[in-house]
Amino acid sequence: MLKLKFSIIIFTLLFCFNTYAQNAESIIETHINKTGGEVGWNNLNSVILKGDAIINLGTSYPIIIYHQRPYNKKVAFLINGKEILNEGYDGKNGWTYNEATKKNIIVPDYKPDSFDSDVLKYNQKGFKVSYLGIETYNQDNNKCYKVELKKNTNSTIYCFDKDSYEIVMEKNENETLYFSNFKRFNGLSFATKIIGKPKEGGEYIIKFNEVKTNPAIDKKNFKF
Repeated sequence: MLKLKFSIIIFTLLFCFNTYAQNAESIIETHINKTGGEVGWNNLNSVILKGDAIINLGTSYPIIIYHQRPYNKKVAFLINGKEILNEGYDGKNGWTYNEATKKNIIVPDYKPDSFDSDVLKYNQKGFKVSYLGIETYNQDNNKCYKVELKKNTNSTIYCFDKDSYEIVMEKNENETLYFSNFKRFNGLSFATKIIGKPKEGGEYIIKFNEVKTNPAIDKKNFKF
């Protein structure tokens, strides 16, 4: 009898594990299909986003973001008609603007962002996925599926809205991001409002009013 009970417990644990893994994979697959499809996202090679950034619920700055596959990136504030670098990557080094010297400087140990979201082809990238359950993510009591992507010691939690399957929240080691106001641009869904809450405190809001997909971007934009 003891052996039978032990076998039942093992079967139950395995069944639950397989169900959770399958749910996590299914949630991600549905998200990709609903937001533009794997082919559509794979065919995206560059993007330019324009909007406004509100820092600590105070000062607002026009912002422009250039991102090009695989890692080239430039995030700049537009001040007095001039782009002031906030963050950039030229394929080799990370950069930022130094207020004291009025020059761009290299950021030591900079880790560039991949052009693609980690949920796209997560298996090929070496991530393991786990389904963590359902939770409420906003004041309207909307529900989302929580999924963890883990690779070695790096872990990121994604929340997918139960109805739209859009990613409405992302929690990583540095900050928690909230995504909303989704709009389609050439068949691909983008959040046009992002609220960021860094771990060290504070808050910022970015609202995009223009998104260009696959624009030609001059390489000069990534020379800092």
